Amino acid sequence: MGTEDRKQRERQAREQLFIDKAHELIRTDGLLALQMSKLAAACEYATGTLYQHFASKEDLLAAVATRTTIQHAERFRRLPELPLGTRSQMLAIVLTDLDFATANPDHYRLMQYLLTEAVWAQISQERREALLTAAQPISDAVSGVVERAREKGDLPAAREISAEEMGLGPWALNQGMQSLANARGLLEAYDIGQPLDHLIRHFHALMTGWRWEPRVDPDEPSVVRAETERVRAVLQETFQ
Repeated sequence: MGTEDRKQRERQAREQLFIDKAHELIRTDGLLALQMSKLAAACEYATGTLYQHFASKEDLLAAVATRTTIQHAERFRRLPELPLGTRSQMLAIVLTDLDFATANPDHYRLMQYLLTEAVWAQISQERREALLTAAQPISDAVSGVVERAREKGDLPAAREISAEEMGLGPWALNQGMQSLANARGLLEAYDIGQPLDHLIRHFHALMTGWRWEPRVDPDEPSVVRAETERVRAVLQETFQ
């Protein structure tokens, strides 16, 4: 192995160490408690060495999020294989995202933080692109379901909205409801319980508004629950 190859491998290993330790500290101490100097000390490196890898704390956090996003996105690659209709496949996408957020709350909070306007602006272009590339399979899964639905006639042909643009609806609904649900006491102040159940009902209202067949009446809770349970059973069988 040449000297340059060895140095590159050492650099990659060091960067991985920083990411691993940062993720660990976020889980134990919380996102806002993470400090670059403390992270460097925990890894037994000088703070300057840490900044040779990450130009800012925001870049470091983006790198942590990128690694977890790769794991998150892996499940979405298999969703087109599910023995479900296209509308149910879209519900499977929402449920898969919800389940990952429930199992990995630190990742969800980190992404919520990174996507705020002020923080996103501080992330370097390179780190932004890496994060977006990691999430691409999720976007591909959503647009793929929309395209198949149009091809099969489950969804009316497009007029002015692309498959990617249509995917904004479920994404915004999912992200928005999770944000509200995680703001402790907020929904309770308005006497709103079971926010994730409401998310699924609003999802079906959106799908029905698009005339996506077969339609599910969002005002029939038993029907909505039955469809959710059916799709969850398929997901569990596929990913067990």
